[in-house]
Amino acid sequence: MRIGFMILIAIVFIVTIVFGIIIWKQSVKFEKKALVLKQRKEAYIKELELQQARIEALGGDKGTREAEFEKNKE
Repeated sequence: MRIGFMILIAIVFIVTIVFGIIIWKQSVKFEKKALVLKQRKEAYIKELELQQARIEALGGDKGTREAEFEKNKE
């Protein structure tokens, strides 16, 4: 009875360690993917800010310029 109980404890301990390693590896993969996506997001935001700055430098947003063009056209 004692040996069976010790074997059961050992099996549970080993299974717990295996699951811990699996979870740790998955969290590392997730962290890498999240970092790549965060960098892409930041690059996209910078690009949008540059585009917005260009639009403002040209005299406002596109919709306002188009409305003025239509107004002058008539």
